[in-house]
Amino acid sequence: MHISDGVLSPYIIGIGWAIAIPALTVSVRRLRTDQVGAYGVVAAAFFAGSTIHIPVGPFSMHLVLSGMVGLLFGWEALTIVTVGLLLQALLISYGGLTVLGVNVVIMALPGAIMGVIGRHWIKHASPKRRPWIGSLIGGSTIMISAILLYVTLSTTNTALIPLAKLVFVGHIPVAIVEAVISYWLVHFLQKVKPELLGVSS
Repeated sequence: MHISDGVLSPYIIGIGWAIAIPALTVSVRRLRTDQVGAYGVVAAAFFAGSTIHIPVGPFSMHLVLSGMVGLLFGWEALTIVTVGLLLQALLISYGGLTVLGVNVVIMALPGAIMGVIGRHWIKHASPKRRPWIGSLIGGSTIMISAILLYVTLSTTNTALIPLAKLVFVGHIPVAIVEAVISYWLVHFLQKVKPELLGVSS
């Protein structure tokens, strides 16, 4: 799902940064010093998840888990995922630095927004419904990111539309896998650490 340097036009890159910078500013201001340890653990999990590849036809997809990060931290998830994206670009050549703003918009922003929505739903849901909400958030976040990726690639160059379609279709099984993972993570967390989901029990 990462877009590499040299693929996008300067116009699209500029739009990405114009959206990412204000969103990140708000997210950074919401960070809490007492949660630094949790932020680090989740950022590491996000980074590690990207190394688990799933072969899908000619592509190799990987877990993103941005929806689950959003469920855990809400808007702060934007900063956490951005740190993971930066580390991926620097350490394992996923994405790039000039297109980091675009990758933040495609991967981090949907997770933060859907996480805020999901946390609100979970607060008002019964324990039996919470895992299903987690599943919905986890899977739909990936599909939203896939749509944004498709729009970004197809807007840059019409020649990229066939590739964009294949990448979009290739992320459907990834969304299903993340929906299942998110279901079980919410099911587990509401039993052992419900405060992470914003509920008392």
